[in-house]
Amino acid sequence: MQKMTLKSARANANLTQETIAKKLGVSRNTYSDYESYNVAMRIDKAVLFSQIVSVPFDDIIFLKQNYTSSVADLTKE
Repeated sequence: MQKMTLKSARANANLTQETIAKKLGVSRNTYSDYESYNVAMRIDKAVLFSQIVSVPFDDIIFLKQNYTSSVADLTKE
């Protein structure tokens, strides 16, 4: 299976941002930040998300592509 973004996994499960946010126990704004990769999803929320959308955890992209390099840049400041 090809890796899926949070948005595509949610859409394939026919869920709105509001619905998935409620199931995860977060606000819609927080979920929107996850989906736009502005905020990294906590591991417990990521596991729950995977279960809710019925997509294997390893097939979902939870971090933006350059996440580790952006964290490294923060430590240089």
